Amino acid sequence: MVDAFNDGRVDELVADTTADYRYSDPFLGAVDGAAAHEALMRQVLERFPDRRMELLECWVAEGVEVARYRWTGTPADGGAPVEVLFVAVLEFEDGHLRRWANHRS
Repeated sequence: MVDAFNDGRVDELVADTTADYRYSDPFLGAVDGAAAHEALMRQVLERFPDRRMELLECWVAEGVEVARYRWTGTPADGGAPVEVLFVAVLEFEDGHLRRWANHRS
């Protein structure tokens, strides 16, 4: 997922989700459905064309993945660079992504 985001392939982030998929983020809010999440991520790509995610740590248990990562990017409008640490909790159901919740670290 990190490589797909960094490369701008946001369609791959939501390619295998459940029908009731939900994404939430402390900065962007929450959206329901893969199409809404993909649209939101495309807005992020436009606002931060040089954005990068760096995976710092990851833990996997049955049906759940918890990852800590650094997000960096410079606004397209020329603002100051941004760096944020997140913890992402991803919940899977029958091998499909059901919930993705980002939290400030």
